[in-house]
Amino acid sequence: MIKKLRLRFIISALLSILFVLSATIVAINVSNYIKTENESTRILNMIAENEQKDITDPGGSGGGTWGGYGGGNRPPRENDNRNREHYFIVLFSTEGDILYSNYSHIFTIEDEAAQNLAIEVFQGKETQGKRGNLRYKKEDVTYSTSGPMPFEYKYVFVTFVDISERMNSFDEFLMNSVIISSVSYAVIAALIIISSHFVFKTSEESYKKQKAFITNASHELKTPLTIINTDIEILKMDHGDNEWTDSITDQVRRLTNMTNQLVTLSKLDENSLDNYPLTNISLTELAKESVNAFSPTFEKNGFNFSSDIAEDLVVKGNRYLINELFYIFMDNALKYAKPKGDISLSVKKNKNKVEINFVNDIEDEEVDINQLFERFYRSPHSSKKEGSGIGLSIAKEIVDLHKAKISVSIKNQKIYFTIVF
Repeated sequence: MIKKLRLRFIISALLSILFVLSATIVAINVSNYIKTENESTRILNMIAENEQKDITDPGGSGGGTWGGYGGGNRPPRENDNRNREHYFIVLFSTEGDILYSNYSHIFTIEDEAAQNLAIEVFQGKETQGKRGNLRYKKEDVTYSTSGPMPFEYKYVFVTFVDISERMNSFDEFLMNSVIISSVSYAVIAALIIISSHFVFKTSEESYKKQKAFITNASHELKTPLTIINTDIEILKMDHGDNEWTDSITDQVRRLTNMTNQLVTLSKLDENSLDNYPLTNISLTELAKESVNAFSPTFEKNGFNFSSDIAEDLVVKGNRYLINELFYIFMDNALKYAKPKGDISLSVKKNKNKVEINFVNDIEDEEVDINQLFERFYRSPHSSKKEGSGIGLSIAKEIVDLHKAKISVSIKNQKIYFTIVF
């Protein structure tokens, strides 16, 4: 059991840390990506704005290139860092003619390829987007002149900026963050695994002492219980049965059953197949044996018992434990089923699985199915009946040892136990 608890602690701790670490890395990289995208958009807008002014202003350095204006050199614009960027621009007429182009600021693409990209963007519907590592922007611009002969130019301005350096920086940051977080997680995982040994060491020692005590106490109790039982038999022979001898006999039987169950539970806690080796066994045969053993008792107590057992059902399990499993649920139904109620057992094959179903009427509506397999759990109503409260705990341990699944539900005043191998 301590090994299971330690494993659960390690898994839950590692999953929690993985979730927090992953969420942090994702948040950081998403934030960095948004920042990179916003910076790329800002640079693109800045270049497009400054290039448009340089080309269309009469005093701009490029105005005379296509419009015949100006020709003077404009002083550097404020916050103009175009010399640090790789970009190109193409100016189209509304009819699609190239009026002006400048590819002198980019070296990662040939002029012809750049021109073809610009034409594709001009002919497309999108006003901005990406082409590989190039971010583009398309704008409809109108330029008007004043004077004796005013006129108006309408054209389409396409700007491309190479964002490969920014994306490479983002990819490098992403890779570094993943590597660092992976190494950190591995170190944390190692520390948790190592520290869990020390955390659970005291509990493991206490648990071992508890198991040793239960085992030793159970063995020590067997001798006085046997003596008491023998003495009672002698008293019955000499003086006959009476309420006192019957009461003592019942209590001796209860104590004997409880000590045997505690020993079984202690061995099952080890979850070791050395104590209970698994072999191929006939589930059909064991189910029928249980039915034959309990049917007379059910009939004597007025229960309506029925069974449906398929033939030739074989599972890999321990014969003693599976037999104990049937006994526990049969005995549980005998103790807690509604008087004169229905009890049924079915053992069948469902697809590729073998399914066991125990069903019985109940009158106790206060059963907490979430605690039903907890040790010594007794519902308020069942606490008035004979029982130790560990039978279903043993059943759960037996099922777990066989790597099977068990579930319980209550519906229409019936309780359903389902075991799937």
